[in-house]
Amino acid sequence: MATHTLTPSSRYVGKLVLVMAVIAAAIMLGGLLLSWPIGLDEGPQAAGRVILVCFLLDVLWFVVGLLLVGPYYRSLRYEILDDEVIVHVGIWTKSIKHVPYRTVTNLKTNRDIFDRWFFNLGSLNIQTAGMSGNKGAEESLVGLPNVQEVYEIVGERLRRYRGAMSPNAAEMEAAPAGSTLDAMLDELKAIRTALEK
Repeated sequence: MATHTLTPSSRYVGKLVLVMAVIAAAIMLGGLLLSWPIGLDEGPQAAGRVILVCFLLDVLWFVVGLLLVGPYYRSLRYEILDDEVIVHVGIWTKSIKHVPYRTVTNLKTNRDIFDRWFFNLGSLNIQTAGMSGNKGAEESLVGLPNVQEVYEIVGERLRRYRGAMSPNAAEMEAAPAGSTLDAMLDELKAIRTALEK
């Protein structure tokens, strides 16, 4: 079967910008709340300095974030193969993560409030045996407009992979349960006879 290559939707950039704007607004609100007791205690000039510092740090953080959103989005690429999922990501440090199906324990789709209300996107979280003690997923395929379709593709390939790894009914009937043990016993008897001579 061919490799299925995916990239996030361009709407994912809008989601990242909106999330950053919400965080920036929360930081500014925190600065305003912090300036109020300072203004009561030390006067309006001290409160104004706190608000100015919060505003400048907020703007600086937001501008840097905006500059990095585009390169981050362009670095995301997902490959769905017959035996694994590969996730490419990174701006300065390029990362290629292989998630083999033999380690996958669960697939989960996730659509947060921004995904559902504004962007019609979703994420596919792939959980593995190595991450069983942790809360998060081993890898997430984010910004997918057709997350349910991708879930079904990965799930079908996972079932096919696991089906190929386990014996099927025809193989079970062709080899009776005791035949392997009987063959091993016969071989051991032949070795013992050869050693005794």
